[in-house]
This record gives sequence, C-alpha cells and structure tokens, in this order.
Amino acid sequence: MGIIIILFSIPSMILIILSLIRIFVYALDKQIGLKEIILGLLTSIILFGIHILSYKIVKADSSFDSIFRAQIIMIIVPFVIHTFTERSKNKKLTYSSLILLISIGTTVILGVIFSSL
Repeated sequence: MGIIIILFSIPSMILIILSLIRIFVYALDKQIGLKEIILGLLTSIILFGIHILSYKIVKADSSFDSIFRAQIIMIIVPFVIHTFTERSKNKKLTYSSLILLISIGTTVILGVIFSSL
C-alpha cells in the first residue's frame, strides 16, 4: 500500500511546487494582495469543510482514504480548475482561478503548520 501512496503523492507534490512557484510569480507581479490572500484562505477552509463533509456522506472509510481524498479535494481539483481557467478572457473567471491557486498555497502552509502540532 505504501507504493500506491507514494505514486499518488508524487504528482500532488509536483502540483504543490508548481502552485507555489506560480504564486511567487504572481506576487512578484503584484497581482496578489491581502484581499486575495484572505479569499484564498476562505476558499481553503471551504474546501476543507467539503473534505470533512465527504466523510459524513460516505460512511465507509479506510485509514488511507483521508490521504487520497484530501489530496484530490484540496490540491488536484483546484489546480486542474486553475489550469483550465487561467487564460480565460473573462476577468471574473481569471480572478477566481487566482484565488484557487492561492487556496492551494494556504492549504499547504496550514497543513505544514498544523501537522507539527
């Protein structure tokens, strides 16, 4: 089972690194302000709520289920949506794409902070 976890975690780690690099580039271009960070944090909290709610809906879960479900809901899906909407001509869609990217960054930062507690 450990090999499956590693094979599933490596693409997520790559997406996390790509997200942090993109966030850094957007920050250098001054496209990220306090408002975007707060909205990204709220989006991250909402995604975490969806993650917890998915456990209430699906009664059966294994010990490895949380690893896969958290990565899918909080990292992979927002990154895929960001990738497809990043170059949209609709300004609101592009802004939402930026917020999703920031939510990945805040998820990672909060995950690192709270995993050591």
